[in-house]
Amino acid sequence: MNTQFSAQLRTELTLHHAATVLHVHGEIDAYTLPQWRDILDDAMAAEGDNGHLVIDIREVTFMSCRAIMEMATRAQQGRVRLSVVNPVAGVTDRIIAAAGLTEWLPVFTSRTRALSATVPTLPVHPSARSSTPPPSSMTA
Repeated sequence: MNTQFSAQLRTELTLHHAATVLHVHGEIDAYTLPQWRDILDDAMAAEGDNGHLVIDIREVTFMSCRAIMEMATRAQQGRVRLSVVNPVAGVTDRIIAAAGLTEWLPVFTSRTRALSATVPTLPVHPSARSSTPPPSSMTA
C-alpha cells in the first residue's frame, strides 16, 4: 500500500486482483490540484497498461470540476480504465453526467460493484492524442 499526505488531501493505493483502488480523503481543490495530477499519474502507472483503476471518493469532502476533468482526461487516453466509487449521488455524479463523461467515468455505489463490473475498453478520445487536455468550460 502506498500512501500520500497533504494538509487537505490524503490518498492510499491498494492493489487488488481485479484492479488498483485509489482511496481518496479530503479536498481536491485549486491548492491540491497539482498533487492530484501526480497522484492520478502514479496510480495509473501502478496499474499498468490496459488495467482498471477504481477511484474511491467516499471520503472526499470537496472535488473541483477541474479535478473531475483530470480523471476524464486520463480515462480518455485509453491506457487504463477508470471507475469512480461514490455511494451517495451528489454534485460529482451530476457534473460527470452533465459533461457527458459517464462513458469515460462510470460511477458505482460500492467498491465491490466497481471491482466486479466489466468496464469495456474504450477507444482513445481524439482530443487525448495531443499533449494538451481537452478544452473545458469547467474550471477549478
